[in-house]
Amino acid sequence: MKAYLQVLSTGTADCPPSVILHFDSQRYMINCGEGTQRLCMQQKVRFSKLKTILFTRTHWDCIGGAPGMLLTLSDVGIRNMRLLGGENLTHAITSTRHFVYRNTMAVETVEFTKDSGNYKDENLRVTAVQVHPDNFERGSPYEWPAPLTPPNRSNSSSPSNSAAASPVPKHRDSPVAGSKRSSDELSPSTSTPATAAEDEQSPKSDMEIRKMILEGMFNLSKSSGINAHPLANKKVKRDPRAPAPQTDVDMIEAARTAETSHTCGGAPVKLVNGRFMDLPRTTPNTSAISYICQSADYVGKFNKQAAVALGVKPGKLFGELVNGKSVKTESGDTVHPHQVISGGRPGRVFMVIDCPSTDYVSGVVNAKDFERFQGAGSDNLTAACIVHLGGHSVLSHPEYKAWMQRFGPETQHIIANQEYCSQKLIWRSQAQSCYKLSALDSNIFPLPYYNNTPTHVLSTDLQGLGVKADLAENMMTYLLEPSTGLERSEVIPPLELFKDHSSLKNSPKDYLREYYSLAMKAQEEIAKEKAFGPTEVPGKDVVLTALGTGSSHPSKYRNVSATIVETPKHGTFLLDTGEGTYGQMFRQFGGYRMSADQANSVDDRIKNLKGIFISHLHADHHLGIVTLIDRWNQFRTADTDPLYLIAPLKFNSFLQELSDTQDFGYQNVRYIQSEDIVHWRQLQHDSRYRSARSALMSLFETSGFKDIQTVDVIHCPWAYGISMTHKDGWKIVYSGDTRPSQNLVEAGQGATVLLHEATFEDDMEEEALKKRHSTTKEAIMVGEGMGAKHTLLTHFSQRYPKIPRFDADDKSTIIGICFDLMSVKFGEIEHLAKFLPALEVLYSPQSDEAKEGEEEDNDAELKVLQKQSQ
Repeated sequence: MKAYLQVLSTGTADCPPSVILHFDSQRYMINCGEGTQRLCMQQKVRFSKLKTILFTRTHWDCIGGAPGMLLTLSDVGIRNMRLLGGENLTHAITSTRHFVYRNTMAVETVEFTKDSGNYKDENLRVTAVQVHPDNFERGSPYEWPAPLTPPNRSNSSSPSNSAAASPVPKHRDSPVAGSKRSSDELSPSTSTPATAAEDEQSPKSDMEIRKMILEGMFNLSKSSGINAHPLANKKVKRDPRAPAPQTDVDMIEAARTAETSHTCGGAPVKLVNGRFMDLPRTTPNTSAISYICQSADYVGKFNKQAAVALGVKPGKLFGELVNGKSVKTESGDTVHPHQVISGGRPGRVFMVIDCPSTDYVSGVVNAKDFERFQGAGSDNLTAACIVHLGGHSVLSHPEYKAWMQRFGPETQHIIANQEYCSQKLIWRSQAQSCYKLSALDSNIFPLPYYNNTPTHVLSTDLQGLGVKADLAENMMTYLLEPSTGLERSEVIPPLELFKDHSSLKNSPKDYLREYYSLAMKAQEEIAKEKAFGPTEVPGKDVVLTALGTGSSHPSKYRNVSATIVETPKHGTFLLDTGEGTYGQMFRQFGGYRMSADQANSVDDRIKNLKGIFISHLHADHHLGIVTLIDRWNQFRTADTDPLYLIAPLKFNSFLQELSDTQDFGYQNVRYIQSEDIVHWRQLQHDSRYRSARSALMSLFETSGFKDIQTVDVIHCPWAYGISMTHKDGWKIVYSGDTRPSQNLVEAGQGATVLLHEATFEDDMEEEALKKRHSTTKEAIMVGEGMGAKHTLLTHFSQRYPKIPRFDADDKSTIIGICFDLMSVKFGEIEHLAKFLPALEVLYSPQSDEAKEGEEEDNDAELKVLQKQSQ
């Protein structure tokens, strides 16, 4: 048997620490924060054997990548997953039920408690050591404000958060979760009375309810039709006789009332056991789990001659001895395994220690479970390797250092924390692409921020301690079986980017030399145009930064959807927030603010964040929002303006339910339901628009916008675009995911900038129709139809950069192509067209990226993911 531990992420701003355990039969992951899936793709870590994920905390830093990872694992053929962690893990996973569900996978959760902290399978024996911070006290659920509009079917409205609201320490019995849970796809458990028989079979505990919801989300074991998405095979049709326009949500509300059961074999099956139930309330449990893991015992070598000499006949008795059982010979003598097996030993012990802050130190160092491996046990077991996730304040704490020392000088300690491990570039493919693009314009295509020097020096903090300690490195390996020791053969050295482009200019590759020549030509043409004076464009100093330009799954070159708009004197506004958005902002805007005279930082953008728009519920458009709200809340003061969230129905429920497991500051966010400000409601000035107008006016005051309208588009239920007009005279329109939409054309008339999805190339129109996306040609037609001055294309399905083909010369809208970390002022968008000849060469079939893509086309897992992204 071969077994080893491998560091996937050392801990950076774009991907928290994570570890993978490799065994012959399966792989295990410890922690899966945002960016983990993308890092697996960057490092070519295969998904096919991953069957179990362990989490050290029920906190978004540890679980934020799990929803997307589960969807991807299902897509590549994993049929059974096990999630292990602390209290509230099941609640956190089931809070995502509105957008995470598969009928091709079964997911089991195991929650460790103080009384039940052990797990065992064919490879591992795990002891979960659960520690609370000092002076830990369990709070009560936050009492969310009541809905602004009456909770009725025809005029449903999700609860709105209020910046002025304060927590009310009042517990609410499950399963009611505070404010009204309005309009999931179906929720007959709240609209259909249960029969007496159903009452007898109803869950008896909150955990049973959560487990039933989880089973409804991942229903591999169920018959077709039971707990399936109620609209999975149905098209929402608008009623032409309706007195007013109807959104998809209006239609789903009607379906929800009408459809209260499915049938299976002719018998009605109540959906009360599905994923459409309300979650019981809970409160955050801030415990941290450290894992003591031991591999299976090493059996040793069976001595056949010795067994025969002792009277054991070959056959079944040989097998029992190998399996550790004593046997009796025909003469009645007992033969024990140790008499015929030599070299056997206990499995290797290794640990992952999560001590988030000094508040946890006393709990960790006083935990009795560790003493066995510090010389206090009778079996003389020692820890071969310990991975520490704690930062500088923990590792420099005298009690923690003394505790480390007690494991002895032979234990290998590995430190995985961003305070010790530098903020190196982990998206190497993206960084190298940015380097090449910066030859066009280093302001529009800046180099991503990185720092290969750590904030704190480990050797200084552990000086004189006498322990064997190393900094974690991406893909560093610690061998567990059959031998032990550090292995660095797969470690990739830190990437250094240089600001000059001599490597491109003098490259032996013809396409790179041609690209550099065309880049210089484009710069000369732009310089000539600028010599005649700047073109007057409304909002010319507004900056649009593409943070994620890919679709469906993150890839090495393109992260999932996110765009930030920076308005002079009025702060920032985010359009979608796919997983890893904060990490992209960190790389784009200069890292953390380390000093007052630092010119640029991600902290400034977060502090000045005024609003977030989420276009629809597909996971690739919003899983980064929790980190963003959490960081914004950390900077919030009494004078801070509220953060406004414009999002579809049910997204509010997700964030409220997740807040029951972690206080990330959502109570300080004001929620505006997309359905309430859809463009035709403003024209009619109906009751739902009036209910949202107060929050809109407050948003206008802080952000400088004078009009914001959502637009119901053609993609999936609860899918919206947005049109935003600023008081300074400019207008931006974002399509979200959609087919070409006449609603968007009408709402976006005269736009300064249209940001439109172009998922498919023009020769894939059939796929675009099937998946309800747009082709390049169709996106440009929408821009021309609304008279947009500029049309920027985004949301590409290709895994590697590829330039869509189009003729820009005869178009009435100026066209640009978005790349991750591209940052352009409205007044400079017109220059992007000059870069097209160079870009077509840079990403031609002869390019390194294209050849890499051809090689990856032979990878079965990547081919599946590529098909899913289309």
